[in-house]
Amino acid sequence: MTNRNFINLLLITISLFFLALLSYLIQPRYEASLKKGEVIFENIKKELNDIKEINIDNGKKKISITKDLDNWYMSSKSGYKVRNEIVRKNLIQISELRFFEKKTQDESLYSRLDLDYPKDQDGKSKHISIISDNEKILVEFILGKKKKNGVYIKKINDKETWLTLGSLDMSSLVEDWLETKILNINYEDVKKVSVKHLNNEKDSFSLTKDDKNENFLIDNLTKEQIPKSDLIANFIGYFFSNLTFSDVIKRQDSNKGYMLIEAKFELFDGTNIFANIYNNNKDKWINIDLDNNSVLKLKNKEKIFVNNIKNWSYKLPSKKYNVIDTKLNDLLVED
Repeated sequence: MTNRNFINLLLITISLFFLALLSYLIQPRYEASLKKGEVIFENIKKELNDIKEINIDNGKKKISITKDLDNWYMSSKSGYKVRNEIVRKNLIQISELRFFEKKTQDESLYSRLDLDYPKDQDGKSKHISIISDNEKILVEFILGKKKKNGVYIKKINDKETWLTLGSLDMSSLVEDWLETKILNINYEDVKKVSVKHLNNEKDSFSLTKDDKNENFLIDNLTKEQIPKSDLIANFIGYFFSNLTFSDVIKRQDSNKGYMLIEAKFELFDGTNIFANIYNNNKDKWINIDLDNNSVLKLKNKEKIFVNNIKNWSYKLPSKKYNVIDTKLNDLLVED
């Protein structure tokens, strides 16, 4: 080999070496530079107010929460209102997660930490993504098992898994995010109540509060009808106190064949609340109607928690349904 060929070969070898070294140096090795106690998602902390969308996918269902102006709504639940404080709590928890120690890179072991990608009924992992108002994905990771002082996570494009310091809920239950309160009407605010049982008119009745605003009296009793304790009638006056739902859907018409009860509550300030209770697949649902003036009054007094209450149908908790299902005979002494 001539000296010239040797020199050329040497130069090529050196060039290839430096190219390989350069390629190695520029490869993303984020995990290698991480230190114990280092904040994981620093960018979230800086952009909390610019976040527009949160997605939680556990392989069985997907929760999608979006921001409109200053409020959050669950787009996967027809745009129902989400509690702002729950969103902020979870976002702050993400922003405060810190690295504790590396775990496995072996994909076959991900499931032990609930860090395999959620795609079947048996998995417990959650795919979390946080998106900014300019459609940029700020954070995307798999959330796994919880420990006493931390959680396991795996970033989507990394093989490395981590145990972190810090708590993180990110519930996959819609009721943990939604504003489940509907109305909170004080007993003292209720003036009159009428309950109409559509299946049997004889079960229907109306009540009026006494002059002291203490007890409800049954209207239009005959001489033979003797009321039981006032407490039974009074329970009905608490129907809209802390009224919450078990589930919510876009308003569906209450089919007359399944209609059970029509109720009207009149408040001392002139507010009228109309409720239709109906049966749907053995569950009891309620549609609530208020005129615009009544909605405004309740909002000013912070008695209503729902936007566009007339747009929704609510699944009633069994305890509330048992109250409104009271019949006239339940209020009277038996013969």
